[in-house]
Amino acid sequence: MSEDIRQQYHIEPDRGLLNDPNGLCWFNGKYHIFFQWNRFAKDHSYKEWGLFTSKDLIHWGFEESAILPDQVYDKNGVYSGSGYVIGGSLYLFYTGNSRTDGQRKSSQCLAVTKDGRVYRKEGVILETPEEYTEHFRDPKVFKRKAQGYYMIIGGQQKNGKGALALCSSEDGRTWEYRHMLAKSEQFEMIECPDLFELDGKSVLLYNPQNRDNEKDEDICSFSAYKLEEFDEESGTFQDGKLDFRYEKMDAGFDFYAPQTFEAPDGRRILFGWMSRMEAEQEKVFSENEPNIHCMTLPRELSVKGRMLCQKPIRELYDLLGEEIPMVRNHNRWKAEETGRTFYMHIQRGAGEQDEDIQVIFHQREAGIIYRAAEKKLTLFRKNWVNGMIEEKTENTGTLEELEIWSDHSSMEIFVNEGQNVFSSRIYPQNHNTEIILEGNLREEEMHICKIINIKKEEDQNE
Repeated sequence: MSEDIRQQYHIEPDRGLLNDPNGLCWFNGKYHIFFQWNRFAKDHSYKEWGLFTSKDLIHWGFEESAILPDQVYDKNGVYSGSGYVIGGSLYLFYTGNSRTDGQRKSSQCLAVTKDGRVYRKEGVILETPEEYTEHFRDPKVFKRKAQGYYMIIGGQQKNGKGALALCSSEDGRTWEYRHMLAKSEQFEMIECPDLFELDGKSVLLYNPQNRDNEKDEDICSFSAYKLEEFDEESGTFQDGKLDFRYEKMDAGFDFYAPQTFEAPDGRRILFGWMSRMEAEQEKVFSENEPNIHCMTLPRELSVKGRMLCQKPIRELYDLLGEEIPMVRNHNRWKAEETGRTFYMHIQRGAGEQDEDIQVIFHQREAGIIYRAAEKKLTLFRKNWVNGMIEEKTENTGTLEELEIWSDHSSMEIFVNEGQNVFSSRIYPQNHNTEIILEGNLREEEMHICKIINIKKEEDQNE
């Protein structure tokens, strides 16, 4: 690994390991983004909640530790959960993990803060129901249209297959298990669920996981969504089957455990964890760095037809700086010395509908290829462990436009107004930062811009 991989405009701690976003909310005039954090090492051996706050979703202050694993019921990890403002206080719901003689115990727990600085633990609010194993975690709370609240929890049935549980409360403190909300016959675990109303539709986010139940190990997992009819009165889905009619949230290499919240202006905003690295990838990626992993960009969600669309929040466009010039040679353009931090927007041109489009970075160590005949888009990158080129391909339909946000060590690609998204960590060893574009593109709608270094701004204002 070579030069600095620390991000310029993404959320990441100054040390240790970050993973799932937790407790996302607007509270006391600030956005609160909690996260799973190991502040002692760049691995998954320890879990607490860290915290970032912001007034504008752009400039973030790192508030260090929020909830520590200091009780019997959470001594082996403060796991993922959510937040909800009730009666002027912020209620934080999380899974406490404890182990005795190697046996896992999961407890749904509550911590409350009035000021966003002192977090008072109120103990266990829900034990694991009889139908589930102790893989029972990640409570997400939402308000009922009628009085009270619902909580959706990811879990594993006693038969070793994944499921979602629904719980309810009148006051946010006293909770009861209602029933199994949905289940899987294909996946061994369901993690980090989220359920909300958007544009007149019920949207379910969840993370199916294949596990080796005998070894108690995760094999593979991904993030999915369904537009699922949810009956608020009975607390039931019309379908309730998690193995069918779902779509992947992200087609890239590095995206998991997304969580949403409602902003003060009514927008539904999402953050995800931008990593799905294997242990060896983590080790090599961060060997010369004090920290590893970051959040995705904050994304505004909308529903168009049967599709959940993700777009960068509108505030991010205020970060766009001077435009980088390009040199054209027929249907080939080159932008030199862009650096690794830039914004790009391109549109397909009229006429030749079957012409492929390519965007090449770092002397082909990363790039995007759209194959028009197949209507598929491929993201490729050079693996920093073995040096091999690896690919992610998705059926995107006809490519109309492409938006790319590149940071020092990541790339987020939004296709056709966010109908498809590719999120990936990128760490090329070639320092040549020129960009090559080829294909049928509208030159007048082709833009590559520098991005203002907000972290440098923050350092200067301290």
